[in-house]
Amino acid sequence: MFSYEFDSIITEDSLTQEYRQIKTDELDLHFYKSNRTKERETYVYRDLSYIQMHYELSNGYTAYQSKHESRAAVRTESGKCTTFYLPELDGYLYDPVCKNAVSFEIEITEKWLRSNLSEISKSSYEFLKRMSNKEIAVLGKDSYIISPEMRQLIYEINTCPYTGLVRQLYVEGKVMLLLGLQLHQIECGLNYIDKEGIAKSDLDRYYYLREILTTEYSMKHSIEELSLRIGINRTKLQSGFKQCFGLTIHEYLIEVRMNEAYRLLRDAPKGSYSVVDIATQVGYKHYNHFSFMFKKKFGVSPSAFM
Repeated sequence: MFSYEFDSIITEDSLTQEYRQIKTDELDLHFYKSNRTKERETYVYRDLSYIQMHYELSNGYTAYQSKHESRAAVRTESGKCTTFYLPELDGYLYDPVCKNAVSFEIEITEKWLRSNLSEISKSSYEFLKRMSNKEIAVLGKDSYIISPEMRQLIYEINTCPYTGLVRQLYVEGKVMLLLGLQLHQIECGLNYIDKEGIAKSDLDRYYYLREILTTEYSMKHSIEELSLRIGINRTKLQSGFKQCFGLTIHEYLIEVRMNEAYRLLRDAPKGSYSVVDIATQVGYKHYNHFSFMFKKKFGVSPSAFM
């Protein structure tokens, strides 16, 4: 997993947070690593519009509830990215208990977004139209999986070696690529799932299950064990999880394992791991099976990274 750089530490009641900020003329970027022992709901207000690209890189999520909306306006999910527009900040921000939750936020000016987000696609047209009408908007209407390519770009932003104008051009170029990759996911229909009809209590359980799979990806889980742990019968658990996230439980676990293997292979110092070590670390007993699944997803064998 990428090791992100942080410049300062914030310590409050129940919260310890490492923090880093990078600014350009029209972008304000924030990296966080948070440990929170108590959940918290905070009232936030700002009488100005707010646009953010949000990346929950691991182990956390947040939800923003507008005072003027009957249900959550924006929910940022672990392992996913969300780009949203709020005509004003006037509501409640919910932060759950978390451990080593790493997130990345990019606050964008409306001028920058309109200059770089074309109306040629249906999703971007709808987003910009809602923004013009001063309505809460989420690009693509949902959160989208953070791909390995996105993680690499975020890591490169965090470790940018340049200063001055070169730094600004470098960072803004990477953010434009992040926006382009998210639009590609949306236009290819890779992630949009209709969650209507799922009871909130069940939805919370499915999110909890996803957290388990995301953090315990190297462990072997049976459907029976997960069903008991979540408190939903196995049939409903399997169908509901797929309705909620667009993947079966098994498919999601493979996705997490492959992405983790990719990050290890890309970021690990040369010679520090063998492919067998990586396979074992992400939960595979047999190297051949791991190698087959990795090549199926990424088009190259894991040994190509060594």
